[in-house]
This record gives sequence, C-alpha cells and structure tokens, in this order.
Amino acid sequence: MTNLQESVSAVAQAVYGRPTTSASIPRDIRDATALSASATYPSSFGVAMYGPPIDADQYDLFGELPGRLHTVLDEAVNKVLDIVDLSEGASSSNDLLTEQLAPLGPRALKHISALTAGLTDANVGARVTWRAHEGSVRRSNWTLPGVQRVRQLCEESEFTEAERITVTGWLGTASSFHGKVEIRTDNGATIRANTDEELTGRLDLYFNKRVSAEVKVTRVVFAGGRERRLYSVLNIRKLQDDET
Repeated sequence: MTNLQESVSAVAQAVYGRPTTSASIPRDIRDATALSASATYPSSFGVAMYGPPIDADQYDLFGELPGRLHTVLDEAVNKVLDIVDLSEGASSSNDLLTEQLAPLGPRALKHISALTAGLTDANVGARVTWRAHEGSVRRSNWTLPGVQRVRQLCEESEFTEAERITVTGWLGTASSFHGKVEIRTDNGATIRANTDEELTGRLDLYFNKRVSAEVKVTRVVFAGGRERRLYSVLNIRKLQDDET
C-alpha cells in the first residue's frame, strides 16, 4: 500500500508539476492523491481503496475537460495503468514502456521499482479495477512477467546530472494546468518541456511569442541503451523582433 501510494503521488507530481529527485511533493498534490483503504477481501489478497472527495476549490488545480471532471488522482492512476498494460504481452515493445517511464523522473521510477520489487518478491501479480470520479471504469491485469519487466527497466535506468542550455524559438503550446510547454526552436527542433512551478502561472504571457528560455536537460538511459532527454524550463523571456 505504501509503495503504491508513493508511486501514485510521484507520478502525479511529474504530470502536474515537474519530475523531482528528492524535494518534497507539494501538499496539494499529496492531498489530492491520498488513497484510503475501505475494506479488504476475506482472502487478505485484495483491498478496496478510494481517493479524497473533490470540492469546488480544487477546480483550479485539476482543470475541467469537456464532459467530465479531470482529477490529478485519476490521471496519475491512469499513467500507472498505462505502464501496467504496456508491460503485458511478449510482443509489447520496451521502447513504448520507456517512453512512458522516462518523463516520470527518478523519484517516480524509484517508487515504481519498489512496488514491482514487492510484488516480485511475493511472486504475485495484480488485478486492478479503477473507477474514475466521473464514473468511467478501467481494468488492468498485471501478470508476474509484466511486473518483472517494469522492475528491470526501472532498476537499470540511469539519470545523468542535468545541464543547462539556452534555446530561442516560438512557444506554440502552453498548459498552465499541467505545467507543459512546446517550443519550436530556431534550428527547427521541437522541445516539449515541463515548467518551473513559479513560471507555470505566467505561461499565457508567452503563448505564440518568440522567446528565449533557460532549459534544464536531463538524459536518461534505459537497459539496452535506449536514451531519452527530459527538458524543464527554468526561466523564459519574450524576445524583441530585432533579437536573435
């Protein structure tokens, strides 16, 4: 239960903020992803859990999508279940798994690794049914081979020390709910990045503008040598027409 809780909270922080290594997860994220056990099955191999109630004050944090309330807990659980589903089946590519795992950062991978280690050591898988706040139901079955596959990828991943670079280009996508931006750089590349917490609330100032951004780049290498770069914008400013 503890490893599951920590995994969900760390994934939520990566989705709604910035992937972190050791800094505290904000209280609003922890409160929004708190899981409580309401009952255990007679066999003691199952448990019913539920999340916190949603009130009007949380709309600003979570946002609203057409037709349903979009909560950080639902999003985090769905991310974990995406990993579960991708790990199943001999034909499933590790490339797809690493694409899901890498952006979650070292803290989330550490807790997912602990979760999978506990299941592996107990020689069991898991069957999960999750009912979202708006009523949709998702079911995933995590077999022991799938658990072991995720554990190996998490344990053998390596995050390098971050470096800082400066990029210039057009900021074409910005989400203040998720703290994400997309910058088309002057050399034609597209950078998809998280934003620093202080910057997230001001993203509307830079939307569809030419900008200069200070970006932190972390390289993650998975088993087999597959590499992914993670970007986080630390500072940003609008450029004047005559600036290059």
